[in-house]
Amino acid sequence: MTDGFSTIRAVSIALYGMFLAGLFVMFSLPFAVAAARISARARLRGIKKGLAGDRPYEEQGPGSLSAMLDLAFGIKGESSGQIFILASLVLGLVVFLILTLRFGPGLGIFGFAAFSTAPYLIMRTRLQDLRVDMSREGEQLLTELLNNYRIGHYNMREAIERTAVTIEEAPISKRMLLDLSRQLNAAAGDAQIKDAIERFRLALDTSWGDLLAANLEFAELDGIVVTESLVDLVESVGSARRWLEQTRRETSDSSMVLRILFPAMCVLIYVGATSAFGMTPARFLHNQFGTATGVGWAVGLAFSYVLSLAASAFIARQKMDI
Repeated sequence: MTDGFSTIRAVSIALYGMFLAGLFVMFSLPFAVAAARISARARLRGIKKGLAGDRPYEEQGPGSLSAMLDLAFGIKGESSGQIFILASLVLGLVVFLILTLRFGPGLGIFGFAAFSTAPYLIMRTRLQDLRVDMSREGEQLLTELLNNYRIGHYNMREAIERTAVTIEEAPISKRMLLDLSRQLNAAAGDAQIKDAIERFRLALDTSWGDLLAANLEFAELDGIVVTESLVDLVESVGSARRWLEQTRRETSDSSMVLRILFPAMCVLIYVGATSAFGMTPARFLHNQFGTATGVGWAVGLAFSYVLSLAASAFIARQKMDI
């Protein structure tokens, strides 16, 4: 029995070592790139603060969460953030009660922490995926907008409407532009125009998106012709796209390994338990989901996998930025 447990421990350590080595290989280059981007964006912070004005969607509390839910899942309403928080807490509480009654308060607290935060992690991962995909449509978005801006004799609202209709190979940008166009046409004053442009800026969440939003405000509210600024943005985003294509090839393979690592570990654990240690499927399922140790192991692995996918979405999948 002692030899069996030693073998299991050795296999577990080996699997964790492979898991950590994969994370290091996948994130070493993106971390270096992220550090360089943070340094570059810090230099733009003063410019962005001067151009941004009021940021109603960045207020702390449920208002900001409501905006993120709207962008990520299309869930609208001022109280959506409060409902989301309540639903997450209820989910965590249900898991806490089930695990506490079955296995004790220690595992119950862990389950509450994992399941009450999982919806937020999923929402942020979804939002990050949308932002990454939309940022990679940036060159086409800016090119189409610039062309329509010139065709429409420097009428920005008309350029936004025309771009939303004509742009075809950028579905996320098309949806956001249609939404922006509707909000601009329904706006009753400067405050609502700023609010609509701010929502569009929040959807992009990039340096070039901040500058684009500032130019939209200048064109819409002040009537300033922003052709030269848009031309500079197109050139900058084009350079960023070429650089991103080079680095993306280096991280695509490691991201694929991360996605299949957890399912592969589950299969290997089952095969090892049934073939190497002679467990029947029923015995394996009982040990995995009918004991506190097994459930804790399963919940820990699943939560680690969710965290890894979230980290991959935020680090490995880079937004196209300047």
